[in-house]
Amino acid sequence: MGRPGVGLSLFVTMISPNNLIKGRIAENIVSEMLQEAGYFVYRFGYEGVLQSLTQKGLPKMKLNTIPAQKIRTMPDFIVMDKEGNVFFVEVKFRSNGEKDPIFKEWLKRAVRYWPEAKLLLVHLHEPYFQISTILDYMKCNKLYPLDRDRFLSVDKQFLVKYSKLIGKYMS
Repeated sequence: MGRPGVGLSLFVTMISPNNLIKGRIAENIVSEMLQEAGYFVYRFGYEGVLQSLTQKGLPKMKLNTIPAQKIRTMPDFIVMDKEGNVFFVEVKFRSNGEKDPIFKEWLKRAVRYWPEAKLLLVHLHEPYFQISTILDYMKCNKLYPLDRDRFLSVDKQFLVKYSKLIGKYMS
């Protein structure tokens, strides 16, 4: 599984196509919501970087090097507000809560390289969008509704609008 010419670790190759598609949908919904809320959103993550690398025909990346681990755990987006504050945001879709072993393995690696990044979990139930930093989540195992985040503020009207899309496309 995976793209030709790309060395993927075991936990990445175990993700089902259905979950990959739902993850991409969740990323797109979050990206559109943040843009409508007034943020500038730039694709940053592993899939975006590696896709352009593989299209150029580059060889396989060694799996267990620090640079490879950093690349594999790169947050999905760079998000900037109108004042120039920048945030890294990783979007994860969860239909089974946070009990997923693949998620736990990713989290162990991500906290090492991207502790300040925002972890934005998308659920099929209220609150549909929950957030924390990767480091805080690893320490406390707590997420907060997105409308309560003091750094990445999204108005409730947008949360309501985009939660309907979660129900429409993710159930």
